[in-house]
Amino acid sequence: MGSVVPNALPENLSGDIDSIRFATILFADIVGSTRLLRALDPEDGRDLLDSSLALIQQAIHEFGGLVVRIQGDGVMAVFGVQPAAEDHALRGALAALRIGEKMKSGSLGFLPAPQVRVGLHAGPILLRRQDSDFGSILDVVGHSAHVAGQIEKMAPPGSVAISATVASLIAEPSELRPAGSVESGGSESPEGRGEAVFELLSVDFLGSDRVTVKGNATYPVIGRDAEMEQVRRLVSGLASGQHGSLAIIGEAGMGKSRLLLEASRLAAGYGTTFAAVRGNALLAAVPFGCLGGTLRHLIDLLHPFTPDAAAAAQLSANETVCFEGLTANEAGWLAHLPPGDRSRIATGTMVRIVELAAAHMRLVLLVDDAHYLDSETLTVLAAIGRGGRIAMIVAGRPEATQRIEGMCTSLLRLDSLSQASARTLVSLINRLSPIEDSVLDHVIERAAGLPLALQEFAVMLQSGPGAEAADGADMMSAAPLPARLDSLLAARLAALDADASKLCQFCAALGPTFPLSRLQRGAALMCRNPTTSLARLIDARVIEFSGSGQARFTHQLVQEAAYRGMARRRRTAMHTNALEMLKETKAEAAARGSTGDEVASHAELATHAEKAGLYAEAMSHLWEACVEALSLAAIDSVRQLHERACIVAARLPATEAAYQRARFALLAADTLQQLSLEQVLRDDIQAVAEARVDLGPSMRTVARINMALLDWIDGAPTRGSAWLAQAERDLDAHESLPRRTYADLVAAYLAFSMGRPTEAVTRIERLGHRLADGLRGETFGAVVVIPHVLARAFGAWYLVDLGETAKARVWVAEALNLSRRYGHSYSRMLAELAHGYLHYRGGRSDRALPMLRRAYADCLHHNFLGFEPACASWLALCLIELGLLDEASSVVSQSVGRGNFRKVRTSATYYLHEARARLALAMGDAREASQLATLALNHARDCEDVVHELHARALCAEVRVRGGVSVNAAEEVDIQALHSRVSELGLVVLQQRLKTLQP
Repeated sequence: MGSVVPNALPENLSGDIDSIRFATILFADIVGSTRLLRALDPEDGRDLLDSSLALIQQAIHEFGGLVVRIQGDGVMAVFGVQPAAEDHALRGALAALRIGEKMKSGSLGFLPAPQVRVGLHAGPILLRRQDSDFGSILDVVGHSAHVAGQIEKMAPPGSVAISATVASLIAEPSELRPAGSVESGGSESPEGRGEAVFELLSVDFLGSDRVTVKGNATYPVIGRDAEMEQVRRLVSGLASGQHGSLAIIGEAGMGKSRLLLEASRLAAGYGTTFAAVRGNALLAAVPFGCLGGTLRHLIDLLHPFTPDAAAAAQLSANETVCFEGLTANEAGWLAHLPPGDRSRIATGTMVRIVELAAAHMRLVLLVDDAHYLDSETLTVLAAIGRGGRIAMIVAGRPEATQRIEGMCTSLLRLDSLSQASARTLVSLINRLSPIEDSVLDHVIERAAGLPLALQEFAVMLQSGPGAEAADGADMMSAAPLPARLDSLLAARLAALDADASKLCQFCAALGPTFPLSRLQRGAALMCRNPTTSLARLIDARVIEFSGSGQARFTHQLVQEAAYRGMARRRRTAMHTNALEMLKETKAEAAARGSTGDEVASHAELATHAEKAGLYAEAMSHLWEACVEALSLAAIDSVRQLHERACIVAARLPATEAAYQRARFALLAADTLQQLSLEQVLRDDIQAVAEARVDLGPSMRTVARINMALLDWIDGAPTRGSAWLAQAERDLDAHESLPRRTYADLVAAYLAFSMGRPTEAVTRIERLGHRLADGLRGETFGAVVVIPHVLARAFGAWYLVDLGETAKARVWVAEALNLSRRYGHSYSRMLAELAHGYLHYRGGRSDRALPMLRRAYADCLHHNFLGFEPACASWLALCLIELGLLDEASSVVSQSVGRGNFRKVRTSATYYLHEARARLALAMGDAREASQLATLALNHARDCEDVVHELHARALCAEVRVRGGVSVNAAEEVDIQALHSRVSELGLVVLQQRLKTLQP
């Protein structure tokens, strides 16, 4: 192989350097060049090689390709970069076929002519500037280029091989022959299966006698009932002599071509003939370039009625020359006449032929991609429409609105599909392999109602990990855009000039939606002429205004394409710019004492800092965001912020990372308990408790109390007691009211579980005395529950079990009053739960039911998942007592389905097992009740829960007495001995239950 020939950097491409583009890559290689050169004189060999390479380059340039590299006897080129074109795959395919034609034409003057292998693949590539001794050149980097090289090697000598991705992007009819597969690693080929490769034999471009409608009918039309009715009325109206015309306007991917395809089907059903005209970017500058195929089709339709359409239409001499030139796809007809005269003659020719066809048949003309039609062709179509002899439907993108709405009697604008229609469409596509609701939600959110996006994402899921909801959702979030979408959006963005492109990228870093003030500041920061750049983004339908001082991308996939199109260094720079701008805005607003949408939150600043690589600053903003979220009891936000903090911390040095994770864990501990995710914090909190991470003595004490709580939740109260003993020694040395309150709470939990219920109540009484009236509503920092409410709620449960219902009523009243006074949702849920439990245990289930229903509803509404098993269990037990077994069964089965009981190894899980056992007993399934009672007993034993092991033994005895089935895990229960042990602990609730089981 020879040395690399430098490719000069195009001046108008400078703004696109170091960007990621979706393009078609072509590799061409002269077959057997070494053997040929060996047989020739060195100078003759040089001439042959240079001539061959020149022919290859000429064919590439004819279709707008850019030669990137010439190395020895091989050429690498890229299509869709300059010019930016969404039909880059078609351009590459036509160039590849043209290479073969040129080599076979004999123009080299050497026989036999060398053969060339050509390979094509489409995918994301990185454009970069490469400096060498030859100067600055354009280079293409990426796996897609490697795949194109592999495909070229698969092509037989003298032929063209293309990937399935390229084939899918070519709308024109193509003749293909299977040629194997290649491992592409792209989104279009499922892992392990590779991507199909085909030998490209031909592309029917301009040569067909019938222009096809390109819509895809693989999937049903959903959510377009009103639009379909308009199309149906127009097509059916021909039968009664009505000749209307309809303009369909919509962005790429909205389904314009599909409506035209449905129109062709309707025409067939009504006995109506259709002819099609399709715009093409390659022919946009060619006068009447898209009419040749349509004209040939009309001649073919007229042949049964008249063998000579030109004579029958009574064409003039000039019109006959025009007619022959158009049908032969020749551009030089009547070249001696002025352009205006040629346009007038072509218009008259086409109108006469169409009117002749309309005289013999009902005819509807379907015009697609009108935005690519040249002005001369549009003039012809307007004249045909004015003739009123046929029906006509013209479809195009918004930029063609002014040009086509005037030629039609009615206008139809296609908007995004509704969420309901989008869900129906995706579900129908995946009806044979249904996807999880969470994954479906991701698809609908990402596609935002764009029909093409919905179809492409739905198909992507069929070959992806859709079996697991989490995996499928992750795939949808991380997967690149499908090739057809990427090609459409990349072309729109690549057509922007350098200034507008920078502003677009800056906006992409801000997100899909942002305040107008940020857009204006960003334009001033990024552009030499902010007003012009902003206008270009609006004219290109990249940015639009949504009212209320907001700006947004016209579709979130446009924002995604713009963001993913930036190379890593460019993204970092854009996030750095955004961060500095938002910090400046925040400081100005603080100085004025104002707030509003233009003021960025700490969470937003953290995102930009993280993506700018400023991880220490990101952690600082995340901390402030977490504190704010805690103060608002925004539980889900705290969880998400904690997860983000752990991800960012991983990018810091090990010691600093451990420190940051630990402080965030302590801050988030109270909140994550409500989500039953406590154990995710364990390692970080334990590092503080053991002084491996030093946050000071106060935080070390808090961490030790946290560890005691975590062990209680994890069903290890003995281990938790050891941690609590260390914390209480710390408190004896350095007293603190908040930390002592927290320690008393945890001590009460541990004491009750370990069979010391009186000690548990004493701890709570001591806590209540310590919190005088003025402190009873105190939260001791940013937490989501009032400690006094928490203590009184748990204390009321303990008192009820001990039979001290009078004091329990007082404590419940305190909890209810405090929670209502301070408006704490979590505190209110606890108080309602305690109130309902008090009435349920008192035999007043009818009064308990509404309270327990409210607590359960609040628990689910606010995601207080740590208490979900307890809320569900006590509600179910109450429903069983009232004989509402269907509702009880629903509550229990939903709770089991959520699975939160698996994360909370406390009495809450025991009660869920008890509720299931009692439900089975009430429904007459004693064997099932026996198995569930076994689960309850084993759970209490495993968790060292002395009190609820006694509850479980009583349950086993009840199953045996009332169901007549023994519980395998329980020894033969001596009810008298059990009664004695229950009395010893003072558990009045169990004493009363055991009395009902004695003969």
